[in-house]
Amino acid sequence: MNIEIQICSLIVVLLLAALYFKNRRLRLYKGQLFVGVLSISIVNLSLDIVSVLCIHYRDYFTLTVTELVCKAYLVVLILETWIAMCYTTCDLMSERQHRRFCRRLFAVTLVFCAVSMLLNIGIYDVQGVIYTYGPAVYVTYFYALIMLPTIILCTFIYKKRMNRHRCTGLRYWITALVVAALIQFIYNELLLVGFATSVGIIVLFVSLENPELQLDRQYGCFNGTALSEYLNQLLERGEKFVICEISLDNVSILKNKSADIVKIRRLGNQVLIKNPDVLVFNNLDMNLILIAKDINAIRRILKDYVKYFSGMSPGGMESMISIMPRGNLVNSVDDLLKLFSYCRSQKGAAISNNVLFVTERDVKEFHLIDGMRSEINAALAEDRVEIFLQPIYDIKTGKYSAAESLVRIRKQNGEYLMPNVFIPVAEANGMIIELGKRVVDKTCSFLADGKAVALGLETIEINLSILQCEKPDLLEDVLAIIASHGIEPNYLCMEVTETASIRSKKLILSNMESFKNIGIRFALDDFGSGQSNFTYLADMPFDILKLDINLIKSYQVSERARYVIQAVERMAHEMGLSVVAEGVETKEEFDNMRKCGVDSIQGFYFSKPLPVYEFMDFIRRHNSP
Repeated sequence: MNIEIQICSLIVVLLLAALYFKNRRLRLYKGQLFVGVLSISIVNLSLDIVSVLCIHYRDYFTLTVTELVCKAYLVVLILETWIAMCYTTCDLMSERQHRRFCRRLFAVTLVFCAVSMLLNIGIYDVQGVIYTYGPAVYVTYFYALIMLPTIILCTFIYKKRMNRHRCTGLRYWITALVVAALIQFIYNELLLVGFATSVGIIVLFVSLENPELQLDRQYGCFNGTALSEYLNQLLERGEKFVICEISLDNVSILKNKSADIVKIRRLGNQVLIKNPDVLVFNNLDMNLILIAKDINAIRRILKDYVKYFSGMSPGGMESMISIMPRGNLVNSVDDLLKLFSYCRSQKGAAISNNVLFVTERDVKEFHLIDGMRSEINAALAEDRVEIFLQPIYDIKTGKYSAAESLVRIRKQNGEYLMPNVFIPVAEANGMIIELGKRVVDKTCSFLADGKAVALGLETIEINLSILQCEKPDLLEDVLAIIASHGIEPNYLCMEVTETASIRSKKLILSNMESFKNIGIRFALDDFGSGQSNFTYLADMPFDILKLDINLIKSYQVSERARYVIQAVERMAHEMGLSVVAEGVETKEEFDNMRKCGVDSIQGFYFSKPLPVYEFMDFIRRHNSP
C-alpha cells in the first residue's frame, strides 16, 4: 500500500485551508471559487486515501462498497476539473455571465459523473501496486482530456484579460496534474495525482489567494487592491451601499515619529471587529475608505475615528469626512476618489464641521465634467481639435484683413463641441495648455500655404488662456511651432483677456517685448467686461483694443455707454492702438460702431466662425477684386 504521498498532500492542503479561513477576508466571488477549489481538493485527496484503504482491505469493506468509493473518487476528480475550469474563466466575463456559464458546464459535468457511476470499474492490487481501470476510469480520463488542455489554452489565449497571478498559478497546477497523471500511468505504484493537486493549491494560495494579500499590515484594515476588487463586485451586482472617505489632510500626524502607528492599527482592528457591517480600507494616498450597507453603520464607526484623530491632533479634528449615501452611482475606485476630490474642491465653502455629503446632483455634475475631460483627451490624441475662423472687417479698406482663430472639438459622430462647454473644464484641469498649442499649430498650418495671405488676410488673432500666460516658456513654444511651419511671425496676434493680464501681468510684460521683437502683436480682448482697468493700457504694450460685446449692446440703449465707447475710442487711437468692435450682429450696431470711429468690426453681422474651407470660400467671395 502506497498512500504516504496522498496523506502528506492532504495535510498540506488542510494546513493551507486553516490559514485561509483563519485570516479575515472579503467575501469576493472569485474567493468563493477558490474555496470551492480548496474544498473539492480536500475531498478528492481524502477519497483517494480512502479508496486505497478500501481496495487494500476490500475483504472487510466488501467489493460493492470498495467499487462505490472508487467511483466516488472518480466523480470528485471530474468535479475538481469542473471547478478548475470555473476558476480559470472567472476573469473573462461578468459575475452573472460566469454563474450562468458554470451552471451550464455543471449540467454537462453531471452527465459524465452519472456515466462514471453507472459503468463498471476494475481493481488491480498485486504486490503493493494498486490502481483502478475500466470504462468508469476511461470516462474520467476522457473528461479530463477535454478540460485540462482547454484550461491551458485559456491561460494563453486570454492571458491579457486574466489576472496575471491566476494565469501563472493555473499553468503550474494543470501542468503538474498532467505530468503526474502521465508518470502514474507509466509507473502505477506512484500515486502522484494527489500530490500535483496540493502543489497547484499551494501556488494559487501563495501567489493570489492568500487573504493577507488583501490586508494593510500597518493599519490592520483592507488595502487598496481589496478596495478595487470589492467595489467592482458591488457595482457589478448592482447592490446598494454607502461609501465614506476619511481624508487625512493632517498627514504629518501619521508621519511624525511621535504618532502611535501600532495604536492606529489596533484601532482599525477593533473597529472592524465591533462593526462587522462596515469594511474599512486604506487607500494608497493614506485616506480611509469605509463601505457599509447602511448609513447608520457608517455613523457609528465614525464616532470612534473622529474621537481618536481628534485626540492625536492638538488642533482638533483636521480630517475631512466625505459621505456618499448612494455609493452605487460611481463607476470604479478611480472614479470614486476623483469624485471626492472634486466635491471637496467645489463645495469647500459649504462644508460644515469637516463633513461633506456627496449628493446625486454632485455625482451627475462630476460625471459630466469627467466625461468632458475624457472627450478632450481623446480629441487631442485622435487629432479632432480643429480651428474655426471668424472674419474681421476692416472699415477703412472694406475688406476682411483679419480673422480670429477659435478652437472647436469635433466629436466622433461629427458634431462639434462649443468652447463654452469644454474650455472651463480644460482650464480647470490644465489641458488648456495642450489645446492652446494645438490651436497655434493649426493656425500656422492654415497660413503655411500662403493662399489666405494672397487673398488679403494680414493677421490671425489667437486667444491665450490664463495658464498659457503664466508659462515662462510660452515664447519658446510659439517659436517652435512657427518654425516648424515656416511662416512669418507678423501674421499672428495674441489675444489676452483682462483677467489673464491681472494674474500674469509681470510675466506678460517680460514676454510681450520678446514677442513684439519678432513681429507678433498683442490685443487686449473683452475690454469693458468685468473690472476694466485703464492702467493695463498704460503699462502693457498692446497693439489692438477689442471692445466687449456687452459694451456694444449697451451703446444701443444707454447714453452713458455711448460716451464711454467714444472716450475709449479716442484714447486708444491717441495711444496708437487699433480698435475692434466685437459681437456686432445688426446693421444698426454696425452703423453705430462705424460712426464711433472704430477700425474694425467682428460679429455675426458679417459671419459666424467658419470651418477653414468655408472661411476660404468667404474670403474669396468678398476680398477678390
